[in-house]
Amino acid sequence: MKCTIQDIARETELSRNTVSKALRDSPEVSKKTKNKVIAKANELGYFDISKINQKQNNNSNGSILFLTTNHAKNSEFWTTVLSGIEDVLYQNNYQITMSLMTVNDLIHGNLPTTIHNSDIKGVIVVEICYQAVWRSLLKLNKPIITVDAPKDYSNLIGKCDIVMMENKINIISICQKLFETGLRDFAFIGDLYSENTGLGFLERYQAVKQFLKTNELKLNQTASITHNSNNLFENFEILKQQLSKIKKMPDVFICGNDWAAIQLIYGLQSLDYQIPKDINIVGFDNISLSEKIQPTLSTIDTPKEYLGIVAARRIIEKINKPETPCGIMTFSTKLILRETTDINVNK
Repeated sequence: MKCTIQDIARETELSRNTVSKALRDSPEVSKKTKNKVIAKANELGYFDISKINQKQNNNSNGSILFLTTNHAKNSEFWTTVLSGIEDVLYQNNYQITMSLMTVNDLIHGNLPTTIHNSDIKGVIVVEICYQAVWRSLLKLNKPIITVDAPKDYSNLIGKCDIVMMENKINIISICQKLFETGLRDFAFIGDLYSENTGLGFLERYQAVKQFLKTNELKLNQTASITHNSNNLFENFEILKQQLSKIKKMPDVFICGNDWAAIQLIYGLQSLDYQIPKDINIVGFDNISLSEKIQPTLSTIDTPKEYLGIVAARRIIEKINKPETPCGIMTFSTKLILRETTDINVNK
């Protein structure tokens, strides 16, 4: 049986994200770690994606292009999705060709030249929401599956398949639990306005707003960070400066993803706030770091690997039966209560 990124991560006790970076020879990973990963990959019989790009199996049914962004360096999401994709494709005798788009490519909708190769039978897109890219993608005569989607996805309907996690139910659930403890002041952290804002972030924000409206409350707009937050959370000093300007902190920060929540925790702790005594924090995705940070992060677990499995199965179906209608597939999430929310889990 073929070794996967997940297998290497488990054997080396590293995250999937680190393993993926090491296999791609990323400068973000130390030489020692790269050697450790490569040694284990060789031992387990793993073939690096970059090698797969160059050497196709003679009996292969062709390649599927995995398209994502090279600035998603802190995203454990796409590497876990990829883990699910690669298993299904291998079992069905398809190869993976991987392409990471630069910011310039994203802005101008410049697709990789490999996408036009006759061997590329379909495209799986992850974490790309730029409309310029989608205008280019939708001109292709190839099956396309996207995991998540642009916040305005109306032009995708009937032209590609969308695989999503359910974004609202557990956001409303955690807000309700916090409300029942007496908390009333809620703020939201997440980029709602950049060109690469996804439907997931928008729906999570809408869920908070829906909960507040039901309970005749209003979002704390002063404490919320919804513009260019992705860039903000890449620079700790700017984040700390931004947080220090908030005159009255909310009772609760609901964050668009775990990465933002974790950086928020560090920022607030550096300003001497105690979590959850002073502020409750909730993330989304349940990345591995969410249970390693102190205090551990309450979050919403998304079936990341399964989303990849579904995307891979669906694209094979569309290749074999092109007349299959396009659809939107949504999969349930799970609320994970940890230490950043002051809730009695046994209640």
